[in-house]
This record gives sequence, structure tokens and C-alpha cells, in this order.
Amino acid sequence: PAAIEKPAPAPPPARRTGSQSSRAVARTPRAGGSSGGGLSAAERARIRRETPGLVANLRLFWAEANSKVRAGVMAGGGVVVLGLFALMYWLVLGGDDKVQKGEEPVRLSNQPINDSFGLGDDVTWNRPDMKVFEWEFVAATRAVVILHYQAQGISKDEVVVSVNGVDVGKVPPDTMASQERSLELMIPPQQLRKGEPNRIIFDNTRNPPGEDTWRIWNVWVERALLPEQLSTQQLVQTANESFKKGRKNFDTPDIGARNRYEAWKSFRESWLMLEAHPDPKPDLYFEAQEAMKRAQMELDRTCSKLLLEVEGYYNQGHFKQAASTLDHMREYFPEYDQPCATRAENKRAEYGL
Repeated sequence: PAAIEKPAPAPPPARRTGSQSSRAVARTPRAGGSSGGGLSAAERARIRRETPGLVANLRLFWAEANSKVRAGVMAGGGVVVLGLFALMYWLVLGGDDKVQKGEEPVRLSNQPINDSFGLGDDVTWNRPDMKVFEWEFVAATRAVVILHYQAQGISKDEVVVSVNGVDVGKVPPDTMASQERSLELMIPPQQLRKGEPNRIIFDNTRNPPGEDTWRIWNVWVERALLPEQLSTQQLVQTANESFKKGRKNFDTPDIGARNRYEAWKSFRESWLMLEAHPDPKPDLYFEAQEAMKRAQMELDRTCSKLLLEVEGYYNQGHFKQAASTLDHMREYFPEYDQPCATRAENKRAEYGL
């Protein structure tokens, strides 16, 4: 019989050398290992050797963080830096009196000082006890000196006004219109010193020991020259004419925008004319004073109404209407002898109109 052919035995499998085995293992990724971007154990060890402690942990965190994490860390760092700068600014320039700019106003002139003085959160300069001003009186002829100001947070007999150490009047107590009213006080000429500084003081008689809030602002001084070389009869006649003109304008305030102003000005001329009248003063002197106060109250109300209208337009973004209203205010207050004219210009500058 034919011989049965047996298959040749398969050769034994080739045995891998050590180097080949290690290379194969190196090519095989480890199960559960990190994929790409991570630091090797050797790199981690090197970083820990170079910078031990917390710094090493921070370096490892930064090296293994992705771009989003790094961006978040940088943004947070920026916020912290800005916060530190803000804190330093507050510590250096902040506080009650440190935020004020420039020097505290002391000298009075014919221009209102917008800063406020007194005690309270809304005052510019903290003066709980008193505020002292200086003003130099220069006049070649007879003149009346009038102190103008606004005041709020004051009760009866609380604040006394003195000139060169002599009391000349008291600040009237608050009313419902304290924020908008204009106040004035005539300074007796015998209390003024010509050619040298005069001390004008607003003294709060309750502070100390009290801590009552109060404030004054828009303080200025007017020097009104008195008529000369007029007889007593001429003074009375001229004052009568001015008073009649003022009453006519006051009784027709809505016919023209200037009527309220012209009424106040005519009453004022009548009063000043009789200020030059020798004592005893005629009754018209006191009537003119009262009429002038009533006209001033009307002007103050008109001023507040128009400024509120300007503020409303500005807050709504209607800048042209706000500027137009400020222009219209010039018709109501054509001269700067009324404080509202200055207030309107300040508002125009504040709003950039």
C-alpha cells in the first residue's frame, strides 16, 4: 500500500527577545491612562523637585489646564487686580472729607458758590458748627450790601448770621419749598469795613453739643449802589413809579415770560430807592420789600419747574428739547441778578448741552 504521507511538524514559534517585547509594550496604550496633553510622571517629579510646596501645585495645575480654564483664571485675576486698585484709591482718596477736590471756598464774590456747607450726607464741606466767609467791601458811593444764599434743614433760631462779630440776622426755618427758595439778608452798612476783609459767619447755635443736620449753598454777595443827589420828594416819587410798574407786571405774569422778572426788578428798584430815604421810612418802603419777596417766590417756583423739565428731557434722551428749554429759561431770567440764570448755565455745562 501506498505509504501514508504525514505532514511535516510545524516549526516551534520564534521566541521574542527582550528588546522586541519592550517595544511592543511601549506601542500598546495603557488601559485607563490619560490621553494626550497630560504630564508624564517624570515631568511631574521634575517640577516638584524644582519648586516644592504650593508653587509646584500651581505650576502643575497651569501646565495641565486647558485653554478655557486658563482664560477663566486670567479673567478672575484681572478682577482681583482691579479690586485692589479700587481699594487703594478709596484708602488714599476716599472717606468723608478726602473725596473733595480743590480748596474749600472761603472768599465771597458776586458769583454764587455752588458748594454746600454744614452737616449731613449731602454737604460738600463738613462744617457742623459754623462756616466762615470773607468778603472785601469796596464802594466809592453809598451802597447796600445784600447777602444771598439758599438753606435747608434749619429750624427757627438755629443758624445766626454775623458780620465782623455782630449778629445781623437769622436764617429762616424750613418751608415746603426750602430746596428752591432764594434767601437774602441786607447787611447794615455800619457793620462793614471798607477796603479790608469782612468776616461773614453762619453759626449753628445747636452744634455742638448737638449734631443737627443743616446746609447752606449758592452763597454770594451783591453790592447795590444807592441813588445820590435826589431830594426826599424825588425818592418817594421815583419809588412810587417803580412800584406801580412792578404791580402791573406781577398781576399779568403769563402775558410775557419776562413779566415775573420785571415785576421783581421794579419792586426791588422801589425798595432801593427808599433805602436812601432818611429815617423814618415811608410805608411804601415796607410794601416794596414784601412785594419783592412775593415776586421772588414766583421766580423760584418757575425756576424749579423749568429745571425739572430739563432734567426729565435729559433722562429720556431728548437732548434737543432739554437744550431748548434751557434757552427758553433766558427769557424768564434774562439777567444774572437772579440765581436761576446761573443754575441754568451750570445745568447746561453738567449735561454738555
